[in-house]
Amino acid sequence: MAAEYLHKKQALPTEIQNHIDSCASCKYELISVLELSDFEAAQPEIVFWQSRKWLTGIAAVAIILLAIGIYWFLVPQPNLPEKQFTQVIEKEIDSVKIIKDSTAEIINKIAVEKPEKVVLAQADFMPNLELENLVARYQTQLRSAEISPVVVEKSADGFRFRWEADGILVFEIFDNKGVLLQSWETDKQFAVYQTKNPGLYYFKLINEDFDLLWCGSFELR
Repeated sequence: MAAEYLHKKQALPTEIQNHIDSCASCKYELISVLELSDFEAAQPEIVFWQSRKWLTGIAAVAIILLAIGIYWFLVPQPNLPEKQFTQVIEKEIDSVKIIKDSTAEIINKIAVEKPEKVVLAQADFMPNLELENLVARYQTQLRSAEISPVVVEKSADGFRFRWEADGILVFEIFDNKGVLLQSWETDKQFAVYQTKNPGLYYFKLINEDFDLLWCGSFELR
């Protein structure tokens, strides 16, 4: 009972105070009860203070993480990298436009011009059946000591043709369609033909009696 008065910070009644002052045993028990009650009362206070400190730390960490998240998601990036990135994107877009425009132009050329050129180039190397048969005949059946072959050489001046036959001769150049491109009369034992057009060509060497001495072919790639 005395302990309850003291815990409530109230003065003890006169009768109890006088008894405690005169009774050593009661005084000892009162002191023991007060010490025990003070320890038990203080213990929850310490635990509460520690729990409060732990919760405060968690709240501080959560606030810091929240602030970092807000910064990264809401705060705009520096102007310089953004401008640089924009410039790179703009350059890429411009290059794509240029490539796209040029590609469209190239596609048109491919659709119209390139296949035509390829076909024409292939056509320029198509063998002429009549002239091929004539070349084969002179290279196999009609070769004799009296008929000298013609040697074809590629030089800086064009194509150089040499033969052993002499006299007045006629030298002729044909394309693979059998069209006569050039013809000249000569008493020399060589002739030079210049052309920059790739294709398959044929030549004939004719004597003054209009006898065909030799027929051959050559290509310019």
